[in-house]
Amino acid sequence: MVRTVSFVQSHTFNFEGSLFQEAITLADFDNDGTNELCIGNVAGDLSVFKENHLRWVTDNLGMITCLGVGDIKNKGANSLVVITGEGLCYIFDHDITSDIKHSDSSQEIDSKEINLNQNYKQLFPLNIKQLIIADVTNRGANDLIVILDTIVRIYSWDEDAEEKLRHRDKEIYNFDRQIDAITVNTSKDGSQSIFVCIPSEGIRILKAIRSEKNTFLRWDRIEQNVKLSAPVTDAIGNVHSNAIRDNMVCFATLDGLLKMYHGDEELWSLALDNPVFALVKTDIDQDDTDEVIACSWDGLTFFVDHSKNCVRFKFEASVPIRAFCAGQYAMEGSNNKPALVYVTFSGDVVIFYDVQLTSLGVHTLNDYPLDLTSICDSEMAPSTKHRAKLIRDLLQKSCENKQWYQRRVRAMAPESS
Repeated sequence: MVRTVSFVQSHTFNFEGSLFQEAITLADFDNDGTNELCIGNVAGDLSVFKENHLRWVTDNLGMITCLGVGDIKNKGANSLVVITGEGLCYIFDHDITSDIKHSDSSQEIDSKEINLNQNYKQLFPLNIKQLIIADVTNRGANDLIVILDTIVRIYSWDEDAEEKLRHRDKEIYNFDRQIDAITVNTSKDGSQSIFVCIPSEGIRILKAIRSEKNTFLRWDRIEQNVKLSAPVTDAIGNVHSNAIRDNMVCFATLDGLLKMYHGDEELWSLALDNPVFALVKTDIDQDDTDEVIACSWDGLTFFVDHSKNCVRFKFEASVPIRAFCAGQYAMEGSNNKPALVYVTFSGDVVIFYDVQLTSLGVHTLNDYPLDLTSICDSEMAPSTKHRAKLIRDLLQKSCENKQWYQRRVRAMAPESS
């Protein structure tokens, strides 16, 4: 039976309009070490929320289908990349001078928004539905990976070119069928591969092959022995595990299955109560290992660890949700903490912040040594001693309550004649 948990700390923003699932993310846009919430809709409105207020805005971009944040220019600073259905790619950089002018002109900086600084615009193919920023060509610099229908395209930033996001003919791969989703995973040797989810074919892996002079030669298409029972609704790579010292990949399928793979080895499969449309990963229990977070359209959210332990959270809303993301977010006066973000059809963006679970598994007293007194008196790690002390106090309190209850029963019992 799956445990149900509840979270209390939340904040609600307002953001009107329809949006795609790939048009929302938590990332460090202003390069200050804490994350912001970036979100765009089909009307072309783009907003960046920081802490508990709306900070940066722009509009009239076109139908935003996907966005992402990363060091696309390879200068050591993040940029916000936005792509529209009309084939326009925008790059926004954080402008620190605008923040300073805004701060000088207003005593209430949190109550007014700053216009986003559009640094670059370029024409792309139509109907791009997903983007990822990562070094998939393994050249030591980030690339922009996009998918449209059956094609995977790779762009790289070139400061000296007229079209600064350059696309080379070799850095493209065309599949026979529509692509459901892509994700990127990093191997032990540091090289990155693209996992491509193809309906009825399973998973295909693209890995860049480079020459001795570090020039791109071709894509090595690895026939992954991964066959899925239904189309993939989402995929997430780089799910870190301390246990195997490597990254794993998780897939969610339309029939409600969650599958975790290490290479082509299926580690486990979990049938969820509802089919899910969004997968993310973050360290929710602060154990230096990523957990997978899956969300369904009715707000039912599942947290799954590497041992297949699962707990769930029900986001209570009067209307279904239209988008979901999770990761790290910093509210006012705090550092990055785990957070869940739900976007509803009524225009509410609800963020649950400082979301923490001590453990996803269920533990009993049999999981701990029996001689609790000797444990507390021995030279052991503080965390173990503290846990044992809590158990001993609990048992002692239970005994005291039982004795009190027995005294009450004896006092209330009628005297025998």
